[in-house]
Amino acid sequence: MANLPQVFNYKDHQVRTFIINGEPWWIAKDVCDILEISNSRDAISRLDNDEKQTIQGKENLVGLTDDPFTTHLTLVNEPGLYSLIMSSRKPEAKEFKRWITHEVIPQIRKTGAYSLEPRQLLAVALIEAQKII
Repeated sequence: MANLPQVFNYKDHQVRTFIINGEPWWIAKDVCDILEISNSRDAISRLDNDEKQTIQGKENLVGLTDDPFTTHLTLVNEPGLYSLIMSSRKPEAKEFKRWITHEVIPQIRKTGAYSLEPRQLLAVALIEAQKII
């Protein structure tokens, strides 16, 4: 379904993202935390069905969370990410949108990953090369 999650930092927040079927998806809770959306369930419920998906079951969450009480995670795709950002009127949303649209997404499109560390890019490239071989 998905490759290993990429964890990176935006300011003092952790953002988990990974590629599913060639498209970037973000952990919705991480995005809502950055945007200072206190009721993430309410914000996510306003998204269209094709902008979100839920991963359920402990076996499907391996590598996505260390919290033993987490039973599901909601993910948002690129349009869902934009919807969350545009629904926020807070200054954090504008700054986060600029970072996503000018730095993160262009690098994901060019390299298949977002990483500030060359070793992570090399690891992703190796995994993709093994799939092809």
